[in-house]
Amino acid sequence: MIAALAVALSLFGGTPCTGAAARDTEQRCVNASKSVEPTPDEAALTPNVACVRGAVAGLADACAYGAQNPVATVALLGDSHAAHWRAGLEVVAKAKRWRVLEFARPHCPFSYAVPAPSQAGADECVAYNQHVLTWLAENPQVATVFVSNNARLEMAERGKLYRVQGDMAAFAWLPPSVKRIFVLRDTPTNLLATPDCIRGAIRRKLEAGARCAVPRKRALVSDPTVTAAARSPRARVIDLTPFFCSSKECFPVVGGVLVHKDQDHLTQDFSASLGPYITRAIDRSADAAILAPSAAG
Repeated sequence: MIAALAVALSLFGGTPCTGAAARDTEQRCVNASKSVEPTPDEAALTPNVACVRGAVAGLADACAYGAQNPVATVALLGDSHAAHWRAGLEVVAKAKRWRVLEFARPHCPFSYAVPAPSQAGADECVAYNQHVLTWLAENPQVATVFVSNNARLEMAERGKLYRVQGDMAAFAWLPPSVKRIFVLRDTPTNLLATPDCIRGAIRRKLEAGARCAVPRKRALVSDPTVTAAARSPRARVIDLTPFFCSSKECFPVVGGVLVHKDQDHLTQDFSASLGPYITRAIDRSADAAILAPSAAG
């Protein structure tokens, strides 16, 4: 195995890597393993990265994680597609000495658009987001927020415009103390049959990522929150799609790491592997200077 890896490295001019690093076009590396970690069955039983619940009093409940001695506090807003970035943002937070407060409620995107009645708690979502906005206004030390929403979530009204306008309204109501909004573009999805495909590839010792790839047109949809961000002067988009997809396909295994724990939520392993690239996108932002306050938040 070691000899084979050495040959692969000499051929491709890279260093060993796992997860998202295997698709980093700026620092070439290679993953020659056909193993998958975690397996689909392991991922289904693995909880998200731990956080401190009840970090914020009142109706805008939150959980906290990040640096032990933070120099600043940032917020993560959205639904369960915000929460699945937790492992990645924990990597960012530790690198930048941030405390992250996560306001993420399943089926409740950060938006003034209302989810469909079929979504659990749909009638409470706008009120919850208003509580979050109130909390942010009362805590002006939080100058940076991250937002990620489920782009496929069924809404009360059909059509992309309704959702885009709702997201724009939520951005507009963020208090002036929030100087920058980073929107993490929603991720691709798997097919229902993808886990079985991966299990079969593991049994046959085949490369599961390529064998079980999903057509990009099927896996990736336009993200209304990204569209809304383009119309907000405070917002910047972090689009990590190249770490999931080629121009034609999206891969359920990247660098030997399982991407999704179910059809549309990231495994904590792959989320964590994206942390350095979220950090890189932040550092390359034209507004990076405002993200390094001198006082603790």
